[in-house]
Amino acid sequence: MPPGEGAHKVEKTAGQLEASLDGQGGTEPISQTKSEHRNIYYRLYTTEGPLESNHPIFSNDRFISRVSSKSVRPPHTAASLKKCVCKIEGMESPEKGALYLSLSERKPLEDSARLALRGNSGPGSSEVDPVIFVVDKGAAGKRTNSASNAGSNELPAWNAEQHYVYYRFYDDDSEAVSKTSFDESDSSLGRIDIFTMPPPHTVASLKNRLVHVEGVSGNDVQLLENEDGEVTLNDGDDIALLTDDFPGSKEDLPIVFTYTKNKTTAPEIPSFPKRLTARGNWAGASLDAAWHSMVIGEIFQTDGVRKNKSLRSGSNRYDAPCYVGINSSGKKACMFLL
Repeated sequence: MPPGEGAHKVEKTAGQLEASLDGQGGTEPISQTKSEHRNIYYRLYTTEGPLESNHPIFSNDRFISRVSSKSVRPPHTAASLKKCVCKIEGMESPEKGALYLSLSERKPLEDSARLALRGNSGPGSSEVDPVIFVVDKGAAGKRTNSASNAGSNELPAWNAEQHYVYYRFYDDDSEAVSKTSFDESDSSLGRIDIFTMPPPHTVASLKNRLVHVEGVSGNDVQLLENEDGEVTLNDGDDIALLTDDFPGSKEDLPIVFTYTKNKTTAPEIPSFPKRLTARGNWAGASLDAAWHSMVIGEIFQTDGVRKNKSLRSGSNRYDAPCYVGINSSGKKACMFLL
């Protein structure tokens, strides 16, 4: 695993913590009142994985940072916190980002949602339970100031237990060498740090992360519950990564990640550089095979250009707004604008 992608076991919730590391090896006072300012900890992601902060607070986890509540313009809403973080991190278009109260959340906050950002509790009140900001990949790639390694040796290390999703990797024919292999005697067994996977924690999100890590975009991919290969994991199912018991949580019981080369769609991937996350469920393929079915949290690749395409519904046809995109299985079709 790359340096700094260490996972950290959440031993307590923010409300249970009596004191928190301040990123410099010290602690914050526990006697804050509701009117006092505090640090808001946040962790950065794109839809493909973790994003390094311009202002990391740990030498071995450069994806988490913090901002003082006094820096956030009132009223304290999800939108105002996103704008503040984007300014600090040198990114534009905060409206394209998604803010989650924690890694375990299924849905992002509405921009109008009010946040309690002062006192010793509330969103992002500790580094073990930060808010999560998933930014648009395009915005992340156009940062006005980029992260650097300056001062890395002066930052404290966060010594915490690591947790992984273990998986066995197969191509069309047999086992394949995983890019995350950690055992020279078992090269098809890979693992990813649970903290490298952005919310929502669903099978679709895990599949998208593995597609990116293994570099198999545009191919037909599948996740199986175990090495017996009898049970296929459904894209819309939740995965409780912050617990001790989920598919792939144990090295000797990995999930299975398979891909089948799709020569038709693979060459088209460069023209679909953007990622969109489905915000609702829709059985489009059952109406018209030229359309995608969608589940909440499913990731699609698209060029981001809005179009109108013909949609069949029973014996009728009408034009509907859509994007043309590719899902994690490599299928190219229309995506309804939910």
